[in-house]
Amino acid sequence: MKNENERTYILIVEDCEEQGALLSHTLRKHDYVVKVAINGREALSMMEEQVPNIVFTDILMPEMDGFELCRVIKNDPELAHIPVIMLTASWDMSTLLQGLESGADLHFFKPWDKGHLLSRTEEIVKNGVFSIEEKGEKHLRVQFEGKQHSIPLNRQQIMRQLLSTYETVVHEKKKNFKNQLNPK
Repeated sequence: MKNENERTYILIVEDCEEQGALLSHTLRKHDYVVKVAINGREALSMMEEQVPNIVFTDILMPEMDGFELCRVIKNDPELAHIPVIMLTASWDMSTLLQGLESGADLHFFKPWDKGHLLSRTEEIVKNGVFSIEEKGEKHLRVQFEGKQHSIPLNRQQIMRQLLSTYETVVHEKKKNFKNQLNPK
């Protein structure tokens, strides 16, 4: 077993105690160092003491939501390299667009699948798939459901988001199909 300084430090930002405890327990069982904050403000305070390798954040939280937390992280040169993964119960396209606008690297939909979440986390740790986009980047303006969105033209981020979302949907469809074939 690695000592704590060699292990990946993950910060979970989740206002629901049960959700935070479940994710924390799942990640700790796989040798990650995990801390939990209950909102974005607390997370930023904790990041002043120790910078995490990955941030998992809920979206709807008091004081500072996940979108604002992500924007603060991605606009800080000292923190912008940190992968930010949104955790959401919303399958709404506008949530995905807001995540892209805020700079989120990936989305996981609640209830998340343990195996899928762990494999993606391991992939992030091993491959370092995230890169920092230079300032002065161009933005794509898109309209969705009557609202205008400005999305940074970071092709890697957009591709990761789309593939991650597609992978999640396919995984859920397969699970639902298996459940239909083998009802309890």
